[in-house]
Amino acid sequence: MTIEQVPHWKQPSHPNFITVKTYKEGGFSQYAVSSNPIPNKTVIGDFSAATPTTEKAYSSVQVSETEHIELNSDLLYCNHSCDPNVAFDTDEGVVRAIRDIKEGEPITFNYLSTEWDMAQSFKCECGSGKCLGDIQGAKYTSSKALEGTFVNSHIRNLLARRDMGFKGL
Repeated sequence: MTIEQVPHWKQPSHPNFITVKTYKEGGFSQYAVSSNPIPNKTVIGDFSAATPTTEKAYSSVQVSETEHIELNSDLLYCNHSCDPNVAFDTDEGVVRAIRDIKEGEPITFNYLSTEWDMAQSFKCECGSGKCLGDIQGAKYTSSKALEGTFVNSHIRNLLARRDMGFKGL
């Protein structure tokens, strides 16, 4: 029997935008869906509840070349999609809809938009025509594959340096 981890923050943390659902018993079983229709460009949350960390983890979000945050909110349950409906904009410290989102639709962001080298890679099952397959971090993804995708400045900078041949990235 697996015990679900109880969040340490007040739930729901974003009731106008996020409902947390459970799709199976055990780990990695919760996900965020929209509580209501969300128009494109709507800010659905910010990182004000987040705590900084220099340690990358499956639950952290990379916000600069060297820093990560733990979200400490229901934003944690936003899963990955190669064709997402929100952007985690680490430069502005907000999560914003990047297209209209229907009520009940899973809220997803592209992990490659924030993560250079992920703590845990996985095989993507988003099912989109843009699916990139194995998700390990932007470090392992071609710049061409990320064209037209929202990517944070720290990832753009790291991609540019990698593509110019800088070692040690």
